[in-house]
Amino acid sequence: MVSALSGQSLVRALVATVCLILPASALAQQIGITAGANFASLTPEEDEDPDTSRRLGPVGGVWVRIAPSTRFSFQVEGLFSEKGVKFEAPDVGFPSVDVRVRYIEIPVLARADFGASGSAARVFVVGGAAPASRLSARGKVVVNSDEQTRDIDDEIYSFDLGLVGGVGLEFGRALIEARYTHVLRHINTDDNGDGDRIKNRVFSVTVGFRLR
Repeated sequence: MVSALSGQSLVRALVATVCLILPASALAQQIGITAGANFASLTPEEDEDPDTSRRLGPVGGVWVRIAPSTRFSFQVEGLFSEKGVKFEAPDVGFPSVDVRVRYIEIPVLARADFGASGSAARVFVVGGAAPASRLSARGKVVVNSDEQTRDIDDEIYSFDLGLVGGVGLEFGRALIEARYTHVLRHINTDDNGDGDRIKNRVFSVTVGFRLR
């Protein structure tokens, strides 16, 4: 409960800070929606017996861009983001495991645009921080066609924090973007040393639409 509250407090503080550091005249806004897919994994994944594969999950939500009339602006997002991993090694008798962790993520990003302001299409890059609050965590294990699913909320920290970098293309009101989220802290509560600390790694591809 304490970690959940601290995570939510940090999210509110980050959003409030962005609004406070900008002058009132700069708070012109664009608002839009975005949706796409996460290709997620968990580390460490090197030198493991199971074959690890990226887990495909949904990501989507809303964004607000502040000071959009300039080449450099700020963007705050509210996203539903599903992360996790899948791995299996049937040749050595290892079960198939599917770990799914769902988050509310609040990326706070700086954005830089390239190209003429009046051009039909513009390239942009984004970078910043992405605090996230866990909604649910579930693990599914399949052994000899026998499937078992259970909640693993108590095994996953309620707060996560990552660094985000991405590149996109905006044409008219439409956007397409690819980004990578590199999480800084481990998510498992059973901390038995560096070898057992697992972290989210997520590559995302999204499409969006500017509402105004």
